[in-house]
Amino acid sequence: MTSTINRRILSTAVAKLVLSAVVSAGALAFASPALAQNAAHSQHDMSKSAHAAGKTSMAMHASMDDMHKKMKSMAMTGNQDMDFAMMMVSHHQGAIDMAQAQIDHGKDKQMISAAKKIIAAQKKEIAMFEAWMKKHPHSTK
Repeated sequence: MTSTINRRILSTAVAKLVLSAVVSAGALAFASPALAQNAAHSQHDMSKSAHAAGKTSMAMHASMDDMHKKMKSMAMTGNQDMDFAMMMVSHHQGAIDMAQAQIDHGKDKQMISAAKKIIAAQKKEIAMFEAWMKKHPHSTK
């Protein structure tokens, strides 16, 4: 009698487990196209949100995209010091471009003031890196 009850309990538990697996698989199969569609459109949605935010956000994104393109396309010399200096010039120029977009489109006086300070500081650092590179032309080899 006990073994019959145990078999029924086990049989019921297995049936519930199988049913749960079938329902889960069905739900996943049903949701997969929607998930894939969301992933495919995520890039489009980001550009929509940037567009909705206006040309100020687009100017920020454009300055970052330009900086990344320049840095990725830069030919490395194999000399860590020279490569660092060259990359930092591009990096700092990107910060200047972003800060300029803030000055051109920002509303908050504190943020505009911060942007002006960033431009001044980044220009000094660019000048330092450029002076170093000029003194060390052999470092490109």
